[in-house]
Amino acid sequence: MTTAQPEASPASRPPGHLARLKPGNLRVADVRVFSSASDAPRARRPTDVVLLVLAIVVITALSFAAPGHGRLDHAVVSLVKALPGLAGWLWEISYDLLFVWALFVLGVSLFAHARKRLLFGELLAGGLAFLIAMTAGEAAGSAWSDGLRSLTSSDPPSVYPAMRLAIAAAIIVAASPHLSRPLRTLGRLVVTLGALASITLGIAEPIGVVTGIAAGLAGAAIVHLLLGSPGGRLSLDQVAQALGDLGVEATDLRYAPLEPSGVSLVLATAPDGGSLLVKIYGRDAWDGQLLTSIWSSLWNRGETPEFGGRLHQVEHEAFVTLFAERQGVPAMPVVAAGMAAGRDAVLVVATRGAQPLARLDPGRIDDALLSRIWELDARLFDLRVAHGALDGFRIAVSANGTPAVGDFSQATVSATDAALRADRAQLLVSTALLVDHARAVTIARDVLGADAIAEMLPYLQPAALDRATRHAVRAQDWDLDDLRQLASEAAGVELPKLEQIRRVTWASILMLAVIGLVAYAVISAVANVGLQSLIESFKNADLAWLALALALSPTVGAAQAFATIGACIKPVRFGPVVMLQYAIQFVALAVPSSAARIALEIRFFGKVGMSSAGAIAVGVIDSICGFIVQMLVILVVLLSGMATLDLSTSSTSLPDFTGKWLLVAVVMVVLLAVVVLAIPRFRTYLRDQAKDKTADIRDGLRVLHSPTKVLMILGGNFVSQVLFAIILGVCLRAFGHQLTFAELLLTYNLVSLFAGFMPVPGGMGVAEAGYTAALVAFGVPHTAALSTAMAFRLVTYYLPPIWGGAAMKWLRGREYI
Repeated sequence: MTTAQPEASPASRPPGHLARLKPGNLRVADVRVFSSASDAPRARRPTDVVLLVLAIVVITALSFAAPGHGRLDHAVVSLVKALPGLAGWLWEISYDLLFVWALFVLGVSLFAHARKRLLFGELLAGGLAFLIAMTAGEAAGSAWSDGLRSLTSSDPPSVYPAMRLAIAAAIIVAASPHLSRPLRTLGRLVVTLGALASITLGIAEPIGVVTGIAAGLAGAAIVHLLLGSPGGRLSLDQVAQALGDLGVEATDLRYAPLEPSGVSLVLATAPDGGSLLVKIYGRDAWDGQLLTSIWSSLWNRGETPEFGGRLHQVEHEAFVTLFAERQGVPAMPVVAAGMAAGRDAVLVVATRGAQPLARLDPGRIDDALLSRIWELDARLFDLRVAHGALDGFRIAVSANGTPAVGDFSQATVSATDAALRADRAQLLVSTALLVDHARAVTIARDVLGADAIAEMLPYLQPAALDRATRHAVRAQDWDLDDLRQLASEAAGVELPKLEQIRRVTWASILMLAVIGLVAYAVISAVANVGLQSLIESFKNADLAWLALALALSPTVGAAQAFATIGACIKPVRFGPVVMLQYAIQFVALAVPSSAARIALEIRFFGKVGMSSAGAIAVGVIDSICGFIVQMLVILVVLLSGMATLDLSTSSTSLPDFTGKWLLVAVVMVVLLAVVVLAIPRFRTYLRDQAKDKTADIRDGLRVLHSPTKVLMILGGNFVSQVLFAIILGVCLRAFGHQLTFAELLLTYNLVSLFAGFMPVPGGMGVAEAGYTAALVAFGVPHTAALSTAMAFRLVTYYLPPIWGGAAMKWLRGREYI
């Protein structure tokens, strides 16, 4: 690859040259106000969904601490005011600039040709931000009149949230995808300075500033999702100008039908009649490859974000393409690559009339062509080049049936085995979509060999496929499980465990959010008590009572064993079931997931001749009956008046979960259930699963016809709850306090029920905070309540794995698991 200066004639430039233009070559025509033409296509982008969700989460989370005036607010205000060399007049100008820049953006949209839709979107975003901010302020106790006053005044007192900042941010962010990159950057600077000015001038506390920006982002994101936003795609005239800057002659320019995020694809014709594919990484592309790369790297294991800008991406793709081509891999050759005068990065490749594999007539896709495609993949594998998106659109087939690889934008050299095998999984699914899936598997096995197919199996999963391929699979009469089964049979191996490709899942995000709230509650409780006071409380505790609590802890497993025996339709011995309960306590801490516990139970009950569905039914029956017993105990204690719980006396540092939040939670659960049942795919899956397991579940439910079995289930669960309540009372006595048995029973059942609904393994943190709040509500001092909660969890959850590990060894030695 050589580097040519723009002064060189086009004829002197060899194929594959990299051209860069000097900054002085900027023309007046390259100065842009808008990123795209007024009639440019719009799209609803994932980044807007992410922004909206984050904004809602931020506003909701900050509502607990609103309207502010906390220590963090005071520290931030002091830091901003201490910034050197910045006079008060500068902050006043910065605050006024919010209003001025918002008016400028509106004015540009008003007077520009055919931009009235943009103007409507900006006004709508501002109105939505106003409503969101006013609602947040109302929830925090701020008056509407104060919010309206802050729109025109820059004088204290502070208001929650920052209203002018919210509306201005909404207008500026709503217009950002339509504006050129320099104007977008300037708008962000104005919002940043306006936020600092709001704090310095005392117009809003830091918490109000963050909420105001979040309200603005939410309003703009809603508008982008409703109306769509352009992607900064150049017009065909601008593309022709950029090609001229690189010395590429082309005619008959037209947009290509398939465009990745942040990249424009244009088809053109070379002077010799050959076909060209032009990729433009636009300077003003709103949802660019960098954002996509960062999101993918955060979501998937083994991926790293690509930094370096537009030119770096073009150079990277050109390098990998030339490298693969020189190593004998058929690839679409690079004609030119570089940066045009308008700061748009351009890559031109010669397609030579080849058609994407996915658009070929099915009759042309024969076994010979598929074999050549897998030979091409084998060559890439040997070179350690992972393509990253090896599907039917990245493989092109020439008129003589020769396949070639294109679009190396996501490729990596010296790739890991995981990336290379994920490539193969993507290619196998892509070929299975075009021909019979059994035929696709057979040809792949014949070319690569059984060992290669076996190594690929753990990556044959949705996480290894791009979005378009996943959607295409859903339209087939087969699914990935069917394809995986065929591949395992072709390789002559059993189905292996799937490789964990996803770094992040929605469940892990939810768990992280819950853990954050729990950590906040626990840390706040400890801060209110004081670490030294907590240490002194344990030093002064009666060790005899704590020893008794620890000695009583193993008895709970015996009671739970009776309930499990009652839920099992097959006869099982009491001793091994007790050991199973202890082993479950070990698994719950060593491998904190419900899947580990279910696997242990399936293994245990499988030894007594039960199917996996029957073993799961034992756990389900036991859990449901335990839930019923808990609810009955709570209702009996509350309705009889034996104990009353006054949470208003609990720690003020804990969030105020009033009835409206409970109502919101119930509504969200109902809506989630409705959505799941309304989606045909989910509804069909649930129906099929129920159909497959009906016989086993029906067999397991026969235990409910036996009064003895029902008595064992209910009695075992009730006795275990009584024992837990006794242990809680013993721990409380160790710190010099006591409650009635009804109060202890209510405390344990309420907290265990609440912690069971939280997506946190073992209720870690949730249970400690819950026991503390409940005990304080019954009149126990904060220090004793927190100490009791920690001691109770220690003897019932954190220490039982000691004998649980011995139980696991006992079960293995006697082949029960």
